[in-house]
Amino acid sequence: MSDEKKSVDALTFEDRDEFQRKPIAEKVVRLLMSGIEASPMVIDGNWGTGKTEFCHKLINLLREADDAAQVQVAYVDAFKADHANEPLMTLIAAISNLIEDEETAKNFKEKAIPALRYGLKTLGKAGIAWILKKNADDIPDEFEEVLQEAAEDSINAAIEQSIKDHQDIEAALVTLQKALEQIAQEKPLILFIDELDRCKPDFAIAMLENIKHVFDVPNVQFVLVSNLRQLKDSINHCYGAGVDAQKYLDKFIKYSLQLPADFSPDRYNYTLAAVEHAKQLMEKSSLLQNSDFSKRNGLFQFLEILIRENELSLREVETFVRHLEIAQLLGGEKYFTNIVFGVELLRLIGVYIYSFEKDAANKIVSEKTEALAITRTFGIWSFAETEQFDHNPSHQQVMARILMLENQGGVEGVSERNKNNDDGWKKEIAAYFSGSLRHGMDGYYTKVIADTVRMLQLGV
Repeated sequence: MSDEKKSVDALTFEDRDEFQRKPIAEKVVRLLMSGIEASPMVIDGNWGTGKTEFCHKLINLLREADDAAQVQVAYVDAFKADHANEPLMTLIAAISNLIEDEETAKNFKEKAIPALRYGLKTLGKAGIAWILKKNADDIPDEFEEVLQEAAEDSINAAIEQSIKDHQDIEAALVTLQKALEQIAQEKPLILFIDELDRCKPDFAIAMLENIKHVFDVPNVQFVLVSNLRQLKDSINHCYGAGVDAQKYLDKFIKYSLQLPADFSPDRYNYTLAAVEHAKQLMEKSSLLQNSDFSKRNGLFQFLEILIRENELSLREVETFVRHLEIAQLLGGEKYFTNIVFGVELLRLIGVYIYSFEKDAANKIVSEKTEALAITRTFGIWSFAETEQFDHNPSHQQVMARILMLENQGGVEGVSERNKNNDDGWKKEIAAYFSGSLRHGMDGYYTKVIADTVRMLQLGV
């Protein structure tokens, strides 16, 4: 079975480990099996950094461990359960599915039902209260006195019922926890909760609070695979911007680790995981595997600069490479193959801008662009960075030099003197565009970028 056809949940680190994360996973397994109270733990990472794939590989690694038979492991996609808006039910269902013995599973569900019923019951009460409030204005004045007396009686009854409900739910939760403890005593439980950062804030926080207050049971561990920054935003959404989200999380989370953006083939050679991901995607692409991205180091080096400067996630890299494939398809098989190097760089810039800078892309095709809107995508923020000729200028400096001189809008420091490039700059730029018949024509460089954007927009 090929990697492309193999489902994510069946992947292992043996299938692929391009970001060299197996050592991290092995340490997580050791921690989970150690008995140290590190649960709930969070595996943190930005969107698009491969958290879900890492989670499934980690689960499979855990199941292959020497003492794997001693634990029960479940995976919960919180985002898929979000629509039900019942985090308690989601967790109970995940645990029920782990119980192999039918009688034990049935007994556990029966003990969980009172806690679940209470949640539905409180929803019903809220609806009734809303109806009563909505219709209160329609009650005639002569009934106000009777209503007041009835209201006082209702309030007293409601308080008594609320106390009873509180006692009932406490009893139901204790029953549930004892049943859970008995199951986990025989075989510890490890639940992986994924995609929590994609859920509605109310559901995400309810899930955290259920884990803390209902499932704080010996031998039950939780691993949350989520973006911590997004979880903090959810906390502030629910409880207000004045709440210290980090302190709130500290009440729930006992250990967290962040998936690194870098991996190291050896201790002296660190490479961004996103760059390696781009390389592997291009090697697998029938459209790009024979392009100058693989043949000419300079073109891929500029791609790497765009990835690094803009801190692209793995998912964003996939978007970028997909658009490069589309450009190669629409522009012809030689769009990034055996053509003028400077033109290739400008086209690459055009694909990046189309992919991630929509406002700049629209301005470029409308001929309203400013140089800095383009050059900042590859790390050049001022004309001063290109004013003095360096005998070995970087690709960024050369591209920025030609674009800033061609598009002076909003660029400080451009003068008539600066337009008269010295011989060094002229020779360097000529080397980048050797063989281009239109090189040097007014607006030529920006037009190459604009043509690329327009092509990706499926324009003429």
